[in-house]
Amino acid sequence: MRKLDEKLRARAVAPELPILRLQRWSRLHPMAFGTLVGLLVLAGMMSPLLGFPANRALFNDLLGSGLFFATSLGIIAGFSRPVFEGAAQDLRELGSVIPWSDDDVQRASDALSRLTHQQVWRALALGFVAGLAHSYVLNLQASSWQFALPQFIATVLLWLAMFVTVPPLIMNALLFSSLGRIARPDLLRPSRHAAFGAAALRPALLLTSLLCAYALLFLGGENPLEGPVLIGVMGGLIPLVGIVAFPLRGIRKRIREQRASTLAALDTRLDAITEGDIAKADADALFQLDAVLDMRERVARAPAWPFDVDALKRILLFTVLPPLTWAAAAIVEIMIDSVL
Repeated sequence: MRKLDEKLRARAVAPELPILRLQRWSRLHPMAFGTLVGLLVLAGMMSPLLGFPANRALFNDLLGSGLFFATSLGIIAGFSRPVFEGAAQDLRELGSVIPWSDDDVQRASDALSRLTHQQVWRALALGFVAGLAHSYVLNLQASSWQFALPQFIATVLLWLAMFVTVPPLIMNALLFSSLGRIARPDLLRPSRHAAFGAAALRPALLLTSLLCAYALLFLGGENPLEGPVLIGVMGGLIPLVGIVAFPLRGIRKRIREQRASTLAALDTRLDAITEGDIAKADADALFQLDAVLDMRERVARAPAWPFDVDALKRILLFTVLPPLTWAAAAIVEIMIDSVL
């Protein structure tokens, strides 16, 4: 992709994503907006307790599902703007290693947090259908409407939020993949292309947080790895793999190609310097030999991935966080049951 395609240009002039416009309209900080959304959802999910006498099983069930939906929708509402604005900043930082003009880089960065009206309506329609289908699989129609209605609304809202937020994240990941294939990685200054790594890790944090929220369902006695709930888990896990892998695929290949070609060129220079008897070489030849050997060692040690040490630590954290969270939630559930 040497130039912006028409789809990207159309996104650049489209409105912001609905969740971002709603947050901007509220005039709240993204984290405050996410907290407010979570509290409103939790209040709605716990509302059946107002009309029915509470028992332990009912309270635990409503609390588990309420905390799950409140946390999930709160995360999407609160973290979406930092994630999309961070992606735009990553793209601007890559301006020095991709063959795009400053205007094209700015247009592309503007497009990352936008979808055309047609794309938004398509996403909303698919999200609504997915929410209806998932509600049917959850067998909500078998429950009384006082309990089924909040669960149904929250399920549909979560699928709507996912379909409006996740597809642009995937589209952005594919864009970074395309840019990685035409980038000019700097082997001696890997920080110049490190934004490719940040572009993969930042949305990964969002989806990993959503996966961790499923652990809250343990409080209601549900296992996220069994039954219909697994549909939602897979709906977050599958995009997570693509969102992490796509931005790294192109630049990883370019780094390997650049390193191989640079090492081959340095080896050619070494062959030319060492054609004769090195022991009889003059000071200038030895100086050149030392410089080429030093450069070759630096190039050979250049990172093959666009990550720094802190980024690698975050990758490890994202890998172990969901299973640890789920295990902790299961332990808490057992402790609560033993006390009650």
